[in-house]
Amino acid sequence: MTHIDRFIEYFQMQNKEIATLEGRHIFRKVLCLIEIDSMSRAAFPSIHGNKERVVAFIDTCSNWPDKDRVSAVQLKLYLERNGIESGQLFDFVNGHINSWENGSIMPPRFTIPPEYDLTLQAVQSIMTKEENKFIDKARYKELLYTYRNHLMHEFREPGNGGDLKPGIRTPYYLGMGDESTHKKSWELVFPVQFLHELSEKCINGLKAYLSSKDQNPYESYKFGEEWERF
Repeated sequence: MTHIDRFIEYFQMQNKEIATLEGRHIFRKVLCLIEIDSMSRAAFPSIHGNKERVVAFIDTCSNWPDKDRVSAVQLKLYLERNGIESGQLFDFVNGHINSWENGSIMPPRFTIPPEYDLTLQAVQSIMTKEENKFIDKARYKELLYTYRNHLMHEFREPGNGGDLKPGIRTPYYLGMGDESTHKKSWELVFPVQFLHELSEKCINGLKAYLSSKDQNPYESYKFGEEWERF
C-alpha cells in the first residue's frame, strides 16, 4: 500500500464513522468540515492562510458544480451593508430575489435549489470594479468557509435556517417568516447530506490530485512528541 493509499483509506474510514451519527446533524457537519480542512493541508501545504488553503482545495478537489454560484441573498446583504442600494447589479439581484417571491422564475415553493441562484458569469457581466469584491464573498465556496467558521468557533449554524429533512443533497434556500414582524427571508442552508457527500468527493479528488503529482501527503504534517504546529 502506498503512502497515498494509506492516507486516503484513513479518511474513508472516518467518513463512514461520521455517517453513523444519524440525527446528530451539527456533529456530522462539524466533522465533515474538519475532514475537508485537514485534507486541504495534504494538498496545499505551502498555503498557510487557512481560508485560502481550504477554498483552493474545494476549487481543485471537490468536483462541486455549484462552488462558483453566487448567493443572491448574501450578495444583496453585502451591497446594502456597504451603501450600494441602487445601480445595475443591485437592481438585478433584487429583481432575482423578488422573482422567487412572485413565482416568475419558477413555481412557488418552500425551498430554492442552487440552479435558481445567480451564476458568476451573469453578475460579472454587469458589476462595477468596486462591486467585484462583494461578488467574490457571496460565492458558494466562500460562504461554505464562513459557514465552517460559525460551526467551528461558535458551534452554531449562521442565519436562521436549518436542515429541513434528511437526504437533501444540495444547498438550498429555506423560505421563512416572522409572524410578529411579518418579515420574510430566504435562509441559505448547507444540509448535512450535502456536506457528507462533499467530503467524500474531496477524498476522491485528493487521491487523484496527490497521485497526479506523486505527492506524499504525510510530508504536509508534523509528527513526533513535540506538540508544535506551523
